[in-house]
Amino acid sequence: MSSFATIKTVMNSLYDGLAEVLLTLLKNPETRESVLLYLAEVINKNASRAHMQVDPISCASSGMFVNLSAVMLRLSEPFLDPNLSKRDKIDPDYVFYSPRLDLRGLTALHASSEEVAKWLTNDNQCNSVGSKQNNNIENRSQGSQKADHSDNDIPGSSVSHSSNPVPLARENAKYTFICECFFMTARVLNLGLLKALSDFKHLVQDISRSESTLAKLKAMQEQAPAPQFALEIARLEKEIELYSQDKLCYEAQILRDTPILQSAFTFYRLVLVWMVSLVGGFKMPLPDTCPMKFACMPEHFVDDAMELLIFASRIPKFLDGVFLEDYMNFIIMFMASPDYIRNPYLRAKMVEVLNCWMTSRSGSSATSTLFEGHQLSLQYLVRNLLKLYVDIEFTGSHTQFYDKFNIRHNIAELLEYLWQVPGHRNAWIQIAKDEEKGVYLNFLNFLINDSIYLLDESLNKILELKELEAEMSNTTEWERRPAQERQERTRLFHSQENIIRIDLKLANEDVSMMAFSTEHITAPFLLPEMVERVANMLNYFLLQLVGPQRKSLSLKDPEKYEFRPKDLLKQIVHIYVHLAKGDKDDIFPSAISKDGRSYNEQLFSAAADVLRRIGEDPRIIQDFVELGRKAKIAASEAMDTEEALGEIPDEFLDPIQYTLMKDPVILPSSRIIVDRHVITRHLLSDSTDPFNRSHLTSDMLIPDNELRARIEEFVKSHGSRKRESTL
Repeated sequence: MSSFATIKTVMNSLYDGLAEVLLTLLKNPETRESVLLYLAEVINKNASRAHMQVDPISCASSGMFVNLSAVMLRLSEPFLDPNLSKRDKIDPDYVFYSPRLDLRGLTALHASSEEVAKWLTNDNQCNSVGSKQNNNIENRSQGSQKADHSDNDIPGSSVSHSSNPVPLARENAKYTFICECFFMTARVLNLGLLKALSDFKHLVQDISRSESTLAKLKAMQEQAPAPQFALEIARLEKEIELYSQDKLCYEAQILRDTPILQSAFTFYRLVLVWMVSLVGGFKMPLPDTCPMKFACMPEHFVDDAMELLIFASRIPKFLDGVFLEDYMNFIIMFMASPDYIRNPYLRAKMVEVLNCWMTSRSGSSATSTLFEGHQLSLQYLVRNLLKLYVDIEFTGSHTQFYDKFNIRHNIAELLEYLWQVPGHRNAWIQIAKDEEKGVYLNFLNFLINDSIYLLDESLNKILELKELEAEMSNTTEWERRPAQERQERTRLFHSQENIIRIDLKLANEDVSMMAFSTEHITAPFLLPEMVERVANMLNYFLLQLVGPQRKSLSLKDPEKYEFRPKDLLKQIVHIYVHLAKGDKDDIFPSAISKDGRSYNEQLFSAAADVLRRIGEDPRIIQDFVELGRKAKIAASEAMDTEEALGEIPDEFLDPIQYTLMKDPVILPSSRIIVDRHVITRHLLSDSTDPFNRSHLTSDMLIPDNELRARIEEFVKSHGSRKRESTL
């Protein structure tokens, strides 16, 4: 500790000295321009430091840029006062017309390079008329926005927002030192401090992976000694030693230097507050159209702020006494706004920040008020999380299928935490009511999709894992196999273990969310386009947990894999019971019995027996058994109806599911006729016509009333024949 303190003292003395030298040169009119040109050149020449892999020959070192980060933060201190009173001196046009920094090539928050070029061309043409006319246009534009949006200022923000437009600047404009220092500091932090924090995070991950691999190799060496194992173990031990030395260097220069992190924290508060001013201040809802100046801002401004928040939030007690309102407001405003921040991974990173702020993780009382007493949070947070849960289905990345599970894991954890807060729970229930056929239905669709995939995948992997276990436990046969084959099978075994553990953890979260939310929210689950899908999912889970093959899923150490079949069964049964209680029209038993893949009336009695053995509430068991009885009756009635209808004309059958249609609709492009609830369910995951892939939405469906009348007459006439034959 004394060594770290000594290094910290020396480094801060160095930072103070360098900042004093630079400040002296900047105050001198004869040297000021040269210093600014030098700083800009250093930044521009080292732009490639933002890449994952940095060329140490062509780029300055991390140490140099961390030092420069500390110096630039010291130069920024005069405009980092608590009220951020000098932020109006920061001109957004610097991004486009900076005479020194090359900022236009950076990835923007939303605008493409083509959109930026077109906007700048039009903007320059407008400004050629004269600054007076331009100011009138700006004022009219802002007045129009105020008229179109009955917005309210967000409470809790410590800064006021001026309604005066920022005057436009041009290539020959002179920028204040505050403006230049702001943008230079943001770039230096991106290439210096934030890059170092990113490298440190990857270093820690490398150490963790190496230690995990080392432990597995040692276990394999014990089972099947081999010279190559010994060599690899020695190499990994040396690698971990070198990694650990690098880790100590990062800790000495950054992690133990609380002042530099606190200064960066304050600087990024200014960045976010200033960026919010570009959209009219802390107001919700956001304007329908994203202002171009906001859309053109470098994406790394927000990304760096979120990365710093995540990093700092994991430092014990760092958040104590820190003002977080402006950060919280920014996150809530933009986390579910793809029209403002295009990158879904950046918006997902905002959820990661909020996860770090959950009281159970932050250990700080300062963060609990952000969830429990924050008006904007209570009004918008759950809604935006549900929307992001849906939006993240399609990220555009080639890894989107796997990425979505990690992101939704963070969202699910946060939603479960918010459910415990009465204000958020009430907001959630209201959203489910207001958005029953909107965002909430889409949320449920993806929640069910994920649950089915994750549980199915993990259960299949368990069977594969048990086969590998059987191979390895047969010592005689195992020792006869070639060493390379044993290595490959052992690696596969550990890989399967990791997949099972992750998949089951995510599946448990999804099922848990359905279990606690259905106690108060049932209507969306029982919609025609959803009820059969929900019933099929529950029946499938029930079959896996209490069906004939359940014994094949037994594991030696199920907790190791987060496989808790008893708890999972309880949650599944609770969902059944909750939905049955909310089923006023008695459609749920029929949906259960229609499932030709997994439904079996005996599963309900088998599950009830297990529930009694594990001490479940007798009332829950009774309700569950009663639901099973109703499903059995519904199955019998369905068979009678099918027998009475006899041969159903093909034109009455849905072409996707081959079931009798109840509400036939015409698809406008392909002109195919399908049942409404079938195509509506399809559109929840895919907004295209399944027969020709053309764009399709629910409001484009054309009711076929003539066919519907004929189907109803067909059902009615055959029902009459059945009654006559019975008499």
